[in-house]
Parts: sequence; C-alpha cells; structure tokens
Amino acid sequence: MKGLLKLVAGLGVLVIVLIVAGGAILGAFFDPNEYKPEIEKAALKEGGIELKINGDIGWSVFPWLGLEVNKIDVKFPGKNDLASLNKAQLAVRIPALISGKVEMKSIVVDGLQLNLVKEKDGSTNWIAEVSSTVSSESETNTKTETSTEKSSSPAIALNIDSIQISNSNINYLDKSTDTQALLSDFNMSSGQVVTNAFFPAELSFNATQLVKGEEQVKAAANLSAEFFLDLDNQLYKIKGLDSKFNLSGKPLAGKSLEITSTANIEANLATQQLTLSDLTLSLANLKATGNLAVSSFAAPIITGKLSVASFDLNKLLTSIGQAEIETTDSDALSAISFNTELAGPANTVTAKTLNLTLDDTKFSGSAAFNLANSNISLNIQGDKLDADRYMPPATDKKASEASTAEKSASTTASTGYSKDEILPIDTLRSLALDLSVGLKALHVANLDVSNILVKVSAHNGLIKASKIDADLYKGSVKNNVTIDVRNNTPIITSQKSISGIQIGDMLKALADVDQLTGSLNSQSNLTLRGNSVFDFVNSVTGTANVNMKDGELHGIDMAQTVCQGLNNLSSLGVNTTEVDKSTPFANMGASANIKNGVINNQDLKAALDAMSLSGKGTVNLPKQLLDYRLGFMVEKNLFKETCSFPDKLEGVEIPIDCKGSFDTDPVKLCKPDFSFISDALKNQVKEKVEAQKAEVKEKVEAKKEEAKEKLKDKLDSKLKGLF
Repeated sequence: MKGLLKLVAGLGVLVIVLIVAGGAILGAFFDPNEYKPEIEKAALKEGGIELKINGDIGWSVFPWLGLEVNKIDVKFPGKNDLASLNKAQLAVRIPALISGKVEMKSIVVDGLQLNLVKEKDGSTNWIAEVSSTVSSESETNTKTETSTEKSSSPAIALNIDSIQISNSNINYLDKSTDTQALLSDFNMSSGQVVTNAFFPAELSFNATQLVKGEEQVKAAANLSAEFFLDLDNQLYKIKGLDSKFNLSGKPLAGKSLEITSTANIEANLATQQLTLSDLTLSLANLKATGNLAVSSFAAPIITGKLSVASFDLNKLLTSIGQAEIETTDSDALSAISFNTELAGPANTVTAKTLNLTLDDTKFSGSAAFNLANSNISLNIQGDKLDADRYMPPATDKKASEASTAEKSASTTASTGYSKDEILPIDTLRSLALDLSVGLKALHVANLDVSNILVKVSAHNGLIKASKIDADLYKGSVKNNVTIDVRNNTPIITSQKSISGIQIGDMLKALADVDQLTGSLNSQSNLTLRGNSVFDFVNSVTGTANVNMKDGELHGIDMAQTVCQGLNNLSSLGVNTTEVDKSTPFANMGASANIKNGVINNQDLKAALDAMSLSGKGTVNLPKQLLDYRLGFMVEKNLFKETCSFPDKLEGVEIPIDCKGSFDTDPVKLCKPDFSFISDALKNQVKEKVEAQKAEVKEKVEAKKEEAKEKLKDKLDSKLKGLF
C-alpha cells in the first residue's frame, strides 16, 4: 500500500515537472502571434464571427496559465461592427486550479466598445444568421452541459487579486424609432475577490438618451458596496450599497436632479430567499424608507414595509424643473405622506395595509397587484376632503378659456356633433381592475356631499361601475354604469336614481341662488352605442322621469305674471301692486321616452298656485330641433285684489309654442299662441248663444204652459155654462 502511494506521489511530481518544463519550452519556442490568421479563420468557421486581431497576443503556461490580447475587432459577416477591445488580460494559477481552487491575477478589460444596432426591418448586428437546426442543436447541447455542470460540478473557491474594467462604452441605436442610448465611461474596480468574505467594489458610468439625434436625458451614476459570495451554499450578499444618480435633460427643464439610495441585499438561491433591508431613497425633498423580502421565486411571496415621509409636492415639482400645481389654497399639497405593509398570497404584490395622507385628509385601505394576470385590486376609504382647496384659482385666462369653450360648444351645436373617438378601446379592453373607493364627506363646488361610494370592476372589456352613490341635501343619488367594449361597437348603459334632494338648499350652496325650492326625485335608464358624441346622440334610447314635490318658485308670481300679460294684451289695465312674489306648487313631474336621440314627453304637469302648467312635445337631438307646447290654465281667480283677471279666460289653457332649432334666438324660439283668445271668445259667444237658446226655450215652454192653462180655464167655464 505504501509503495502504491509512493508511486502515485512520484507520478504526480513527474507530471508537475513535465508541465513546468513544457511551459518553459512553449514559452521560449512558441509565439501565438504567428497563428493569428489561423485563429481568425477558426473563429469564422466555428463561431460564424469575423475576428480581427490587430495587436499582440501574450501568454504564459506555468505557474500562471495566462492570456493577454490587444486591439481586437469583432463583427458578424455582412453586419455593422459589433465590438472592439483595447486590452484584455487573464491569468490563472495552475497548482491552485489542480487542487480545486481558482487563484487569478487581476482581470483587466480596457477600452471595450460595444456597438448594438437594430435596423428598421427589425434585424440586429448582434445575432448571427445561422440555421435553426444548428442553433437548436447548440442550445440543446449547451443546456445539457449546463445541467450536467450544475448537477455534478462542486463549487470552486475564488481568489482574484482584483477586477478592473475601464474606459468602456456601449452604444445602442434603434433605427426603427430613431432613438439612441449611450453608456459611456463605464468603469469598475474591486478589491481582492474571494469567497466567504466581504470584498469592496465600485462602479460608475454616464448614460445618455437621444431621440432623432437630440439629447433628451443624461445621467451620471456612481455605486459602491461590499460583496459576499458563498458559492457552496449559493448565498450572495451586498452590504452598504450606496448609489447616486445625477439626472439632467429636457424633462427637468434645465434642472439637475440627484437621486441617492442605500440598502443591504441578501439572496439565497438555494432556499429562494431575497431580502432588502435598511432601504432608503432620497429625491429632492422626498424621502422613502423600507424593508422587503421575497421568497419562492417561481411564485413569489412578498412581505415588508414601505413609507414616504411627509413632503411638499410643489417643492418637489419645482426641484425637478416642473411647473407648480396652482390651487385656490396656497397651503394645499404641502403635506403628503404614505406608508404600507406588504403581505399577501403568492404571485401578488399586496399592500395589506395602505395609509395615505393628503394635507387634512386621511385615506386607508388595501391594494394588490396580481403578477400572473396583472389584475389590480384597490379598496380605500377616506374621511373628509375639501376639493375646492385644490381647484385652480379663477383668472381672466380661465374666463377666456371658458368663453372659448362656450363658443366651441356653440359652433358644434350649429355645425353638427363630433365624430372623434372618445373611448380608448384598447386600453379599456386590457383593464383588469377591481376598485372600491369611499369618502365620508366631500366639499366640492360649494356643495357638501357625504357617504360617497364608487365600486368598479373591469375585466376582458366589460367595465361595470356597479355603484356611484352619494348622499346630499337630505337626499341621495345612486348610479350604475356599464361600458361594454368586447365587440366592435361599444355599448354604454346607465341607470340613475335621485331621491329626495332638497333642490333649494343645493342651489343656495352651489350658486347662492334662492329662487326654487322643492324635493327632487328622478329616475333614468339609458343605452348608448358607438364611440363619439355623434354616435351617442343618434343612438341614445331609454326612459326618464322627474318629479318635484312641495316646492316654491321665488321672485315671481306666475299666476299674476300671466294675468298682467293678458291684461296688457286686452288693455284692461293693470294693478301693479304685488302682494306675493312667489309661486308655490304642490307637484311637478314629467316622463319621457327616448329613442335614437328623439325625446318624447307628453305628460308635463305642474300644480301651481291658482293655476296649472302642462306640456308635451319632442326634442330631436340628432336634428337639433325643438317642438314643444306649454300650457298655462288659471283654475281659480284668487288674485282679483292684485290683478283684475278677465273672467272670460278663467279655465282656458294659455298655450306657448316652442319650435325651432337649437341655435334659434330664445326670444324667437317660444311664442304665445294667441288663437286661444279668439277660441275663448268663440266659446263665450257659443255659451251665450246656448244660454239664450235655453232662455228662449224656457220662455216658450212657459208661454205654452200659460196658454194651456188659459185654454183649460176657458174650456172649464164653457163646460160649466153648458151644463
């Protein structure tokens, strides 16, 4: 046995001596530069790549197996230049390699120039044109070899003096979009690279994006950290990662923005665990912190905490070269903060708790993003929000814009409806969303709204807003809307219900108007088809009704106004003393049937003080025509003290015809139909004639009775004389 061991040891020494001797002989008598043409031919034949070695090749065999190449150019046949290299140097210590260790001198890569080009037809200069069969076989062999290596090769201990990458540049040009990305001055350096111990490394580069040759964004980056490699257990750590990015360019409007971050990272590939701890991010006045953990990489489970400290949004916008958001309240948007706890099922990013503060408003809830199907779920509730604080301040420019908008609307009304598409069909079809948003109190446009609830689901082109509800002014509004874009023609359906809203209180708050009171109720059920205003107007179909109870119209006595108008017409004189300038009404209501944009109403009714209002007609939205008839009727002459109303017109309907196009002057649009006066007079004459006929008939009948009595008396007297 001892003899066998001695024999093996002797053979080992002999092998080492032979390697040393062979290396010395090869180094003295063999010059690799003589074989440049053969190497270049082999690269083209075996790898399908054109290799040009313009510099010297240096090498050593023992005790360091080393290679140094200089000035290399690489490209695929018939394509643009792919890469060039000024210098690359690599050396491995053979005795250590034999014992299962990798000991290397400094790895040096200098002057790497990588030029990536994508042509307009989609072809690139970094992919060789080889047959699919060869490629498939190569991939299969590579996968097999890789699999074999992973299953059978033991981990190797590393010991590299350092890694130096300097003066490297990467240029990516996409001719199809005329965009270019440049990575320049790429430099990397490390300390002694070893396994199972931390070693330092630094990285820096400049990046530039260009569009049509014009610079858009520029960034300068610097990163440093300590790295830990445990190859046996597939455990990798990055400690004290410190990164700094300085951005400039068009989006920043001449400003320079610095983004800094720190973190500790640990990845255990064997147990599929990744953690980011002590994470910080600073961007102008925005500061974010957090900790994250990811497990089970195939179906990741993500946990952790993230928070953003309170910051002023306008200060942030200013620091990145953006315009401030103008608000009515100058203190708005000055205190925004956010925090969340991540914890949820596999394959999702789930914010188990979500808290957002917007100045005085607090929102809380949860959210989730499904990594498998991109479905977004959001459930968030807020306490109170004064939206008027965030409205833009009123200016002459705003008024001018509003005037321009009105003129545009007027032009549209006179020239026809726009056929421009409104709905982003592709975006709506791609939505995967489940949303529930609530707000206890909202102040907007001087209105106070409470108990707001919005629920929306969107999947496969069917968007359902099952609830758009709110309470306001002792009443409620309930809506549900469905948008169906699954087929070529979008279909929109809407059901709305308004119940018990005190219209007087709402108008007073909205516009400081005190002219109308009452309890408003309405329902509507509408369907629209298409994807433009033109389509909607020409297709809207459904039903609607409105009712207002126990109301009053302030500032005008409707009956008296009608009375005075009629007196002016009849020249009967007017008593201008007004006792009551209001018109109470017990009930006002109407219903409408709508078909293809034509609104048909036949039952407008309003019970006003001492009179009634009725109406019927059509509104043709596609043709922009109105044909409507209003009727006033004085049922009781209760205001003789303030207006001597013609008795002959009591109980007669006073009609007003509104007929014409939408752009007709309102003064000319609605005109009284004065035929009611002649009709009333005819009826009065007819009534008098009928009364006279009745009187004559009565007199005739009376005369007949009188004659009969007289005749009877004569007959009786003659009969008495006879007998």
